[in-house]
Amino acid sequence: MRYRFECTYLEAERVFLEIISEKMGKRYIPMERKEDGFTCELELSPSDIYKYIFVIDDNIRLIDFSAPFTIPTEDGQIYSCIAINAGGEILTYDFEPSIYVKDFGFCNEAKEDEKMLYKRAFSKKDRKVCVRIVYTEVLGFHQSSILWYKPDGEFFAQSSGIVWSDEEKMDNITEWHYMEIGEEMPTGRWKVKLFIDGLYILEDYFVITPTVYGVESGILKTRI
Repeated sequence: MRYRFECTYLEAERVFLEIISEKMGKRYIPMERKEDGFTCELELSPSDIYKYIFVIDDNIRLIDFSAPFTIPTEDGQIYSCIAINAGGEILTYDFEPSIYVKDFGFCNEAKEDEKMLYKRAFSKKDRKVCVRIVYTEVLGFHQSSILWYKPDGEFFAQSSGIVWSDEEKMDNITEWHYMEIGEEMPTGRWKVKLFIDGLYILEDYFVITPTVYGVESGILKTRI
């Protein structure tokens, strides 16, 4: 059967499809740029399982929010998945996966506190910038990704995690992402983007200041 893969990350310069199956092995396939994203088509065989992920500009790895399945691997990674039975039918979930962002904010240490105050201003005296995300109505396996951007707009790093509940919907699942602050870190306004299952959710910012002045007064509470 012919299957069309689509990546809607419009800011990308190039996108490769990384796809793995028992019959074809592992392949990297360049995707073609279209007006609404990047696409490619492949012939997929019955009685095979295909794990895949989009590799964006060689640095960013995002799954496909429109994939029939999402599955984790033993080494802690997560992939989109297409499973085709002997009759050529694509298998799907027997339930509707879900996940919602309840709370999102920055702080300089990971701790559980319902009354936590978030801050946007950090100095190099802080050891790290932490992102705290609280999810609700979680069912199924989901990829969470934070893309970190320097003050000049250059991509810095991606941090990813797996958020899941495989039996029933769960509320108030807390996840942490963080970036260590080193002496070489540029000061200024940093940007982060949150993606869930490869789908853009929100954008936010924090500031790294050259001194400790103004850090305490830079506390700000943010809610979704």
